[in-house]
Amino acid sequence: SGMLQQYLEKDSKTPFPLYQLTQRPDKVASSIMEGRIAVVLDNSPMVLLLPVTFNVFFQASDDYYNRWEITTFVRILRYVAAIISIGLPGFYVAIAGFHPEVLPTPFLLALISAREGVPFPVIVEVLLMELSFELLREAGIRLPGQLGGTMGVVGGLIVGQAHLVSTIVVIVVALTAIATFSIPNELFTSAFRLMKFFLIILCAFWGLYGFFLGFLAIFIHLFYLENYGVPYA
Repeated sequence: SGMLQQYLEKDSKTPFPLYQLTQRPDKVASSIMEGRIAVVLDNSPMVLLLPVTFNVFFQASDDYYNRWEITTFVRILRYVAAIISIGLPGFYVAIAGFHPEVLPTPFLLALISAREGVPFPVIVEVLLMELSFELLREAGIRLPGQLGGTMGVVGGLIVGQAHLVSTIVVIVVALTAIATFSIPNELFTSAFRLMKFFLIILCAFWGLYGFFLGFLAIFIHLFYLENYGVPYA
């Protein structure tokens, strides 16, 4: 199914997935009822669903079993989580590095005291923490279940005892990770992880201007994407 997906893609120059993969029969059945196409391959547990849109990846299989009020509330939370997972680290870099005057005085004093003794600038601090978290995530996936949890504890102890990053950066990265895990589709989440570093780099050069320009570039890219004649966003 993965090879077929690459052959069928008309626009491969995008980090966002143009197909939806699932192993759940109820998800396939609901997609067919919505007018989408399910491609089933022999000897493959994954089913390709097409065409897809931006909103499809925020739908979880469990949403079909809940009432619409609960599902709507949870889906709004996922949209907010998507914005946080992409923009929060870059926004912190822009504020702490270029525009600290926009912060209230008590928060600014707390930021200064938290960064006291940190030997790196803000951008290096955030990139170091984000890359360390990505390494821990990959190591946790490859290791067995019990060792994966141990790896997370060891990584947290190393970061906490080394004093290489401030506590605010730890909070920012933790909130970003929680927001990323709130999005139900893993392939879609991977694109958000890549866009996160794109925004961090832009904010390191241009501050809040880079933050808004980066989001504008992402939106324009999404608006130009098409999936079998269906607009992606």
